[in-house]
Amino acid sequence: MKSGFGDLIEGCVARLACRSTLGTAVVATPLRWLPLLLLCVVIIGCAGLQTSYEGTPANPDNRHPLTTTDGGPAAWQAKDMALHYESSVKNGALEIKGTVERLNTIKNFSVVSYFRVSIYFLNADGIILGNHLLWSAGNRVDETFVRWTFEKQFPLPAGTVALGFSYRGGFSDGGGGDSGSNQTGWEVWARP
Repeated sequence: MKSGFGDLIEGCVARLACRSTLGTAVVATPLRWLPLLLLCVVIIGCAGLQTSYEGTPANPDNRHPLTTTDGGPAAWQAKDMALHYESSVKNGALEIKGTVERLNTIKNFSVVSYFRVSIYFLNADGIILGNHLLWSAGNRVDETFVRWTFEKQFPLPAGTVALGFSYRGGFSDGGGGDSGSNQTGWEVWARP
């Protein structure tokens, strides 16, 4: 008797192939890789990998021209957070420093499961040329231990005239003890 998810799929494929006019060799061979494909999808999803936004347009309200922020204070605000920053361009690189501020939907959660803010480099048409991680915190840490400031330097891709931002995070109230049960949690995100 066979056991396991892969063997279950193979058994189903074999039964379908017997009923198919295509024959076992044609139907069973491509479907033999289905369990491996599903496993890869699960691993990628669990790893928190995301598809690249490179080559896609940024939202029009998330395009911040470099000329308007050169050395002076600037801000980007979304539903869950605000980013207060100063930036300047020197020798083909962006120097940026600032503060991440949690807003209404997440400011009352005491535990930061994870929180990442990314910066995007845009051309004159608002197309994303590249991106970097600007700031991050998490691994189930109490919000009082999070350093909410950042200071970074990034090389600018050729043709960059504006910046964009995005974030993704998870927060909880810390309830439920070690097992994590009975926690109240909240997931937030905004695309560039």
